[in-house]
Amino acid sequence: MKKLLTGILLMVGLTAPVIGTAQPFSEADRIRIAEGARKLVRDRFLPNFEILAHYEAGQPFEALQNQLDGLLRDAFYSRDVLVFNEFRNPPDPYTTVEEYVKDCRIFSGGRPVITQLDLKEARYALRQTADGTPYLSLYLEKHLSGTDRKARPFRFRNLTEFRVRFQHDPRLNGFHTFRIAGISRVESWPPTAFTLTRPDAEPAPSDGPDLATVLANLAAVLKTALPAGTEHLLLERFTYRNCGITDALSDQVFAMLSAGMQRQLNVTVWSAAGAPENRLTLRGQYQEDGTSLRLVAELVDPTTDRVLATISNADLPLSRLNALNLKLKPDLYAQAVAMQDTLRQHAPSRPMALKLEIRTDRGRSRPEYWQDDRMFVEVRADRPCHLRLVYVLADGTRTLLENDFEIKPGQENRFVRIAPDVSFICSAPFGVEYLLAYAAEVPFCPLPTQPKPPFYARNEGGYTVLVGSMPALIEAVRCTRPKRDVAEDRIQITTREKAVTGLK
Repeated sequence: MKKLLTGILLMVGLTAPVIGTAQPFSEADRIRIAEGARKLVRDRFLPNFEILAHYEAGQPFEALQNQLDGLLRDAFYSRDVLVFNEFRNPPDPYTTVEEYVKDCRIFSGGRPVITQLDLKEARYALRQTADGTPYLSLYLEKHLSGTDRKARPFRFRNLTEFRVRFQHDPRLNGFHTFRIAGISRVESWPPTAFTLTRPDAEPAPSDGPDLATVLANLAAVLKTALPAGTEHLLLERFTYRNCGITDALSDQVFAMLSAGMQRQLNVTVWSAAGAPENRLTLRGQYQEDGTSLRLVAELVDPTTDRVLATISNADLPLSRLNALNLKLKPDLYAQAVAMQDTLRQHAPSRPMALKLEIRTDRGRSRPEYWQDDRMFVEVRADRPCHLRLVYVLADGTRTLLENDFEIKPGQENRFVRIAPDVSFICSAPFGVEYLLAYAAEVPFCPLPTQPKPPFYARNEGGYTVLVGSMPALIEAVRCTRPKRDVAEDRIQITTREKAVTGLK
């Protein structure tokens, strides 16, 4: 009993025992408090948790640290809050949020877990502790579903209480700083709880729909465009103006759209990192459209790259992103566009007879790596050839990863790992990076090493650093003797730093 009581006190985030209902508030105040708690759960808890529950399978838990810190920062009172853990057997079903996320990932084997919160039927109770601190209990049905690590389906359904702390400013008659101080399972609806059924309890029309609603509408339209019998769908990361930079907004769109499609379309959704080849693909981008966010999605047949359907939605006000501290335009957008333009201008003007494809262990479609992650590279060519690999770091530094890697007879038309005993470690600087591959059927020219313009290679700390402009670099690394056509391929990669949390 002592252990359970301690857990309840921690969930409330206070040291005093819970007593009775809260100090008197007007009917309008009660509605404002309840709406604040509902927005907290809908806009901050659920989107952040869905990112964690839909992150690419097979990645280390450390890759989730930024999203976990975001969930704790945006939705919870502290890191020590205890929550009911459906994935943990009694007699100790309450854990910290971090333990809950770990157990969720372990239980599902990294597969997506679908979370549904029935907010329309939610009920609310204002309470206070012995020292007079008010808080609100939000009661709703919580559903979790998915498959476990042995691919067996599971479903949890619980009546759940979210204990929500808030600040009250009597001078301004304001309520703010809503944070979850605990999540627990309850046996029945409390008889004294009230509902939000009055018209003035609904969000003001000027607020517009939230991101979850917009993405649900997008998924509903997509349902009518899917070919009959579709059971699997690959979802690529949406990015700002198709720049390829993954960030917090890209994370939320991916997670919430993935969850929505699995709920509404009843399909298995793959990320680019773990999908089998030639899966029906949904790709897209977003950008500003006046005062709204426009999302554009394309349903693509990967075998022909033919667009089967295009879906667009511009219902989300940009103010919704500002309220969630989500940045629309990535900091490195201009840098990425400049590099993309340079690479396009110097791409081969005609198809090459030699076919070349590179990929990382997280795929080739907008892969991302977090600080200290390891990256492996594979290449596939349709005939024996010589390969050069160049890596462009976020600060513009170019290094030669491979000068003359050979695809030998018998290795054609299958992926071969580059330097199989060596992995590349993700470290600072972080941002937009590029993996460039060049292949030819004859050896490449030696790279100049004399330090003079327009291009040369030098040894620096055990790495070969390529010095000069990008056009000069491309010309030099393409050189072959005798002169032959050179096939090319490239991947844009986002590297991200693990944030240091300031949470208590």
